[in-house]
Amino acid sequence: MSGLKRMAQRAVVHAIARTAPLTWRWRRPGALVVLMYHRVLPRDSPVRATEQPGMYVSPETLDLHLSELKHVFELVHLEDWLRRARQGLSLPRLACAITFDDGWRDNYEFALPVLRKHAAPATIFLVSSYIGTAYRFWPNRLMSLVQHAFAEPGSVVFPHPLEHIVAPVLAEARGRGALGVEDTDRVVQHAKGLEEAQIRALVETAEQSRGDTLQAREIVNRDEVVAMAATGLIRFGSHTATHLRLGGRLSAQALAGEIVGSRTSLQDLTGQSIELFCYPNGETSPEAIELVRRHYLGAVTTGKGWHDPSADPHLIRRIGVHEDVSNGRDPFLARLSGWR
Repeated sequence: MSGLKRMAQRAVVHAIARTAPLTWRWRRPGALVVLMYHRVLPRDSPVRATEQPGMYVSPETLDLHLSELKHVFELVHLEDWLRRARQGLSLPRLACAITFDDGWRDNYEFALPVLRKHAAPATIFLVSSYIGTAYRFWPNRLMSLVQHAFAEPGSVVFPHPLEHIVAPVLAEARGRGALGVEDTDRVVQHAKGLEEAQIRALVETAEQSRGDTLQAREIVNRDEVVAMAATGLIRFGSHTATHLRLGGRLSAQALAGEIVGSRTSLQDLTGQSIELFCYPNGETSPEAIELVRRHYLGAVTTGKGWHDPSADPHLIRRIGVHEDVSNGRDPFLARLSGWR
C-alpha cells in the first residue's frame, strides 16, 4: 500500500472512530456486542511465528480495549445477559461480552491479569478433550511444517493434496528469499477448504516424515482452569470435544459426543454449569444447531455483527478483534462499528 493510501485510510479510520460512539447511542436499548478473541501473546513472543495474524492480540492491546470499552459499555457475562433477555428482564442500554475461543494457555498467563485489572468478566470456550494435553491445533502444526520445509528443503514430505497447496507458496517464498507469516497463513486458509478429518490426517502424515513434533504445551490444564474459575470473572463454555467442524456430514453419535459429551466433561472439570457453546470455525448444520438448542442457553458463531434481545440466542454474531486491525484506539473503535 502506498503512503498516500495509508494516510487516506488512517483518516477514514479516525473519522469513523470519532463518530462510532455517537451512532451506538441510536441503537435499540439492550444492544449487545460480543467480542471474539483467541490468543493473547506478548509482542516478543516466538509463538507468533507459528500463529495466524488474525488469532492474537498483545496484552497491551487487550488492556487498551478494556479501557475503551468501559467508557461506553457495561461489561457483562454473556450467560447472564442471555438469561435476563430470555426472562424479559431489564438489560443494560449498551452491553459488551468478552469471549475467548479454544482455551489457550496464554489466556491464563497473559489475558487473566489484564481481565483482573479491569474486573472484566469473560467466557472462555474450551475444547474438552485437549485440556492439559500437549495437543496442537493443526493450523499451528502446518505453519511449523511449512517453516521447516522452507529452512531445510526436503525435510518434510507433504502428501497429496496438501503438497499442491504448499508447493506454490514455498516456490514463491524461495524466489524472494524469505518466508513470511502471511505465506504460512495463506497455506492454512487454503487447507481449510479440505475436509476436517482429511486435513488432520495429512498434517499428521507430513509430521511423521519429519519425525520431530515435540512442542511446549499450548492448551490450559486443569489447575489453570480451576484458578481462573476461582476469580469469579471467568466462566467457561464448550467448544466441542475435539474442535471438530460441525458443518459436514456427521453421525448423530459424533454430534452428541462433540456437543453433549463435551458439556458433561466440562461441568465435571470446572464445577460450573456449562450453558454456552461455540461452533468451531463458525461452521454449523441444522442438526448441530438443533442439538445445541436442546442443551445450551446460547451459542456463538463467527458471523460478524451485534446482537439484540430479539435475535436468535443460538446463532449469536460477534466482532473478531486481533492485533493487526485493532492495536490502537481508532482502529479498535472502527472495528466495533463493523466497518473493518
